[in-house]
Amino acid sequence: MKSKGKSRYNQRVGKFLFIAPAAIIIILVLYAYVELHAPGTLDVRALDENGNQLHVEAAVNGNTVTTPANVSLAQGTYIVNFTTITWYYPPASRDVVVTPGMTSYADALYTPVTVFVQVTGSGFNVTRISALHGVTPVTWINPSSSLVTFSGGPFQQVRLNPGQSYSYTFTSAETFTINVGSTNETMTVDVQ
Repeated sequence: MKSKGKSRYNQRVGKFLFIAPAAIIIILVLYAYVELHAPGTLDVRALDENGNQLHVEAAVNGNTVTTPANVSLAQGTYIVNFTTITWYYPPASRDVVVTPGMTSYADALYTPVTVFVQVTGSGFNVTRISALHGVTPVTWINPSSSLVTFSGGPFQQVRLNPGQSYSYTFTSAETFTINVGSTNETMTVDVQ
């Protein structure tokens, strides 16, 4: 009788020792499958040079979102393209890896388009430009071999030696007239 009881005990222990590791392996495989197929989050943002949020369209593998946006995606690599907006250079596209259960980021920095104007003693290379107040830098460049002065608008007098430049970002929306030294040559800056 003792051998029968011991045999049943050994059978139960043997089944447990077989079933327990098999159950653990099955649970781990199921957990890994669920984790690998769980979505991750892609945070898509567009910022200006001052860190302000911009509301622009972006495409994530061809699907359009408006920034800022949080998108739930399966694991993988995604291409994020940002649209062009007036007054700013468009940022380059981004390749972003999304990991299950994690947040990935696709941040775009929009830098303002600089308007360049050449100024010489005889005048400007353009007669009218547009700029966005508080955003667009306007840069005057002296490509000549002599000193150039100009004035008008928000500044009294700007003196540029050969090869020098002067940049200004207009702070209010209005129209300004700028003139070269003592000549009658002028240019208009339409600030929006």
